[in-house]
Amino acid sequence: MTRKAKSNSILSLFLVGLLAGCAVAKENRPNIVFVMMDDLGYSQIEAYARGLDVEDCDPKLLEHTKRTQKYTPAQAFEMVKKASPTLSRMADHGVRFNNAFACSNLCAPSRIGVATGIWPNRWGIYRNIDTEAHGFKPHTHLAEKLHAQGYATAHIGKWHMGSWDEAMLKSYLEKHGIQNEPGLDYWALQGKHPDIAKELKLAGYEGSTISKDHALNNGFDYYFGYNKWDSPFYNADNVWENHTAVGVVKEYNTDVFTEKALRFMEKNIDENKPFYVQLHYHAVHGPLEPKAPDKYFNHFNSGDFILDNFYAHIYGVDENVRRVMEFLEKKGQAQNTLFVFTSDNGGAVGGRSCLPGNAPYIGHKGMLQQGGFRVPMFFYWPGKIKTPLAKDQLVCTLDILPTVVDAAGGELPDNIDGKSLLPQILNDDSARVHDHLSIGGIHARVWGFLAETSFFTQNVSREKAPSGYVVADDQYILRYVTETIPNLYKDAVEGIPAHYTLYDYIKDPGERNDLSEQLPEKVQQLKEIWKRDSVSFPKPVRWDVEKWKAMKKG
Repeated sequence: MTRKAKSNSILSLFLVGLLAGCAVAKENRPNIVFVMMDDLGYSQIEAYARGLDVEDCDPKLLEHTKRTQKYTPAQAFEMVKKASPTLSRMADHGVRFNNAFACSNLCAPSRIGVATGIWPNRWGIYRNIDTEAHGFKPHTHLAEKLHAQGYATAHIGKWHMGSWDEAMLKSYLEKHGIQNEPGLDYWALQGKHPDIAKELKLAGYEGSTISKDHALNNGFDYYFGYNKWDSPFYNADNVWENHTAVGVVKEYNTDVFTEKALRFMEKNIDENKPFYVQLHYHAVHGPLEPKAPDKYFNHFNSGDFILDNFYAHIYGVDENVRRVMEFLEKKGQAQNTLFVFTSDNGGAVGGRSCLPGNAPYIGHKGMLQQGGFRVPMFFYWPGKIKTPLAKDQLVCTLDILPTVVDAAGGELPDNIDGKSLLPQILNDDSARVHDHLSIGGIHARVWGFLAETSFFTQNVSREKAPSGYVVADDQYILRYVTETIPNLYKDAVEGIPAHYTLYDYIKDPGERNDLSEQLPEKVQQLKEIWKRDSVSFPKPVRWDVEKWKAMKKG
């Protein structure tokens, strides 16, 4: 062999080895499935309810349940044990984070924070209306990082991170010769021209998304979902597939969303391509009146429809997650799939969302109490997590996508707030993840059992509600609530002055003992953190600027 031929042979072997190494690296990249439930209470999954009893529940929720429901707390604890065997097994065999906060107490700000790894407050987002008006800044959804790594990406289920497509409204008004009526938005259209509004609704307007905020323009290859706060369990008319409204989806949406996810996974497994699937279920957001399918409902036997039906909807999610896992096992992909589970915010508990609610925390969705923020959160990765772990570091839902991007071998942007939890998941790292969390927003009672205390309807009460913030470190939580006006709540007719409270939420998760007077130095320390952090929180995109000013001033 000549020197040149020998050199070419060595080069060829090197290139073959390099390509083989790349192929191995590509094959070893995990598939990722991210399941998010909607308005799920912290302890409405058995793995998180385990060890709790009636005394750990919010006393006001217990009183509300006793007065308005027929089931007993004991029955509720029995039903929660039956509702989530698959999810609880995954939590028990994965890495479970026991001190996880959502990045907002409302769904749309929370979801855009999860998507970007950036505090929504940094964009002037404090409420759903801010998110809907703001949407995405270009190239901020972290799914783009996964897409750049060669992942096939899909979002299935709830989106709710941008504006509805006003061009649809305009075209329907033009179609019917209505162009010059001032202030004729969609809601006014329902009163003035109900037939046109119905036609527009059936065309999918209530789930539409402007191009800037659409999933397909933010890192996803496939989209099957709705850009709204809810979607009916049956006969949904606001679901879109990619850029096309799909009409009426008659079947139970938990099953439909799973079926779409399985088809996407199968296609990409067959093409030997790693996938990232966001499977963001509608359950258990209201309306919860529809009966879950018998195959889920008949699993429960308390005899109380509301209790059995609520946990049947959770069991429906659990059974569909089991379907996903069995499918991945059949395809030989289960070991190499990273599975993430959480809720978007604290549970909207009370009424048809049952005990134990957010126990051991008090309050609910939309409130600055921990019941508005605390969420179950775990990672399950059979091929990598050999020793189950329960981690107590302070973490946040902002950390989810940085973790999966890191697991996929991608590079994280420098300017995000979320942290990769891969060291905690794979190496049992006990170092602090976050020194503290600072979150500002609304403190409203309308999204749960305390709504009954208001003198007003939900929409009016929400606009009159105070604002405030929380600052939490790994032991204490400081809460500031601005003035509650007189005659808003039946239990506070004279109003409530602006005030601070401080709790050791590790020892006192139910917030029975306010420490603000005993520990003034800690109060001052956390107040200073808020003042420092909130400098970067601009005025709201849509929310009441005066409420924002009062919150910032605290």
